[in-house]
Amino acid sequence: MNIKTRKVVGQVIFLLLAFYLDGLLKWAFLNNINHGGFNVLPQLMLMLIVMLTMRIDDRRHLIILGIVFGLLYDSYYYGIIGLYTVLLPLLMVGIDHFKFLLLKNNMGYDLSIYFLSLTFLQSGIYLLERLLQQTSTDVLDFITYTLGPTLLWNVVVFFILYIPLANLSSWMVKYRRDSK
Repeated sequence: MNIKTRKVVGQVIFLLLAFYLDGLLKWAFLNNINHGGFNVLPQLMLMLIVMLTMRIDDRRHLIILGIVFGLLYDSYYYGIIGLYTVLLPLLMVGIDHFKFLLLKNNMGYDLSIYFLSLTFLQSGIYLLERLLQQTSTDVLDFITYTLGPTLLWNVVVFFILYIPLANLSSWMVKYRRDSK
């Protein structure tokens, strides 16, 4: 197995671990913290996908990762195939398309892109659920009780985990670029 294949397998294992930790955090929040109307949705997998998207240059690889993990996320957590399966690859291609505007990867750029990605993803899921008549909450309740707490929690987690995850994601892609 060459270095490029090992790095791709490492990225998939890295995302599967984030997928699993995302589920554990959601279970902990749903059972212990989400009371009183507030609904916090941890998005650790999205954080790792944004970091990898900022560092991977191959768009085909990004689309495949987005479709596979979107389908996995939909089938495991939502039961409605299409929410993450459509929005995640669309988000990754959008980040890949505009990352040439960024001079280098640093915490400020990664945080702003993660914040915008999280807002886009949560709003897109809300709009698709409204379109499919899966939710009856209005826009102001969604912003107040779901989007706001979700953004706050995930930004705090981003600050805590940024340095180890950025170093790991940079290491996951470093040799891919050198071996082209």
